[in-house]
Amino acid sequence: MGRKQKPHYPRMEVELADESLLPARRAEVVMLAARGMSAKEIARDLDISPDTVNWHLDEAKDQFHAHSRADLISQGWMQGLFRARMLAYLLMAASVMPAMRSRPSPVNATRPPVTRNTIGRTAIRGIRA
Repeated sequence: MGRKQKPHYPRMEVELADESLLPARRAEVVMLAARGMSAKEIARDLDISPDTVNWHLDEAKDQFHAHSRADLISQGWMQGLFRARMLAYLLMAASVMPAMRSRPSPVNATRPPVTRNTIGRTAIRGIRA
């Protein structure tokens, strides 16, 4: 028996929607964290130490009243700090298109409309008789 594989999710391209909520450097750190990068990867990318990255993340957690890194990112999404790049919107729209085509339109419906049949007491008496 092999080891159970962890699911791998692609990283979403995230950008800041409102840059006025955080100082510039902290905003960069939080945005890269929202993209799924580790503290070491962020430090390497921004040429700062991992401790500085963790300090920026802790300050952002305090600002958004978050308990963890995941909670910080979740709070950022809920408060409109992040937005997905246009590619994500296009992919989402393309994935919905086949579902929209399969639904019959009211003008040229291929299925009859759903009707509700109710049987009253008199009809049930007639069936039993």
